[in-house]
Amino acid sequence: MAEKRLLDADKILKKKFKAKSGGYDALEVDEFFDLVRNDYESMLEIEKELELLRLKNETQQAKIVNLEAQYIQYKKKVEELERLISKGGTAMENLRKIDKYERQLWKMGIDPSKLK
Repeated sequence: MAEKRLLDADKILKKKFKAKSGGYDALEVDEFFDLVRNDYESMLEIEKELELLRLKNETQQAKIVNLEAQYIQYKKKVEELERLISKGGTAMENLRKIDKYERQLWKMGIDPSKLK
């Protein structure tokens, strides 16, 4: 949307035409240009809103990618915990490893009890 505009609302408003015999009604032309100017200003506002929404969408897409990557990490950690538990080992070793992973999850702001 970086294209150069040849018109702006003020150019539309201030545009004057030479009068010729048998020409258009100047008042009617002015009223029409007022409508064109209002529509033009509305279009510019819509373009601004569209750009803001595009930027917001890009931000949200980046957040989604980040959350998907975190999900994969957490899923691997849960799988590792499940593997350790099913593999056996002493209960104390398993508790230490589980405690270590839970602390890491808490540091990342994730409640381990909500996983899975």
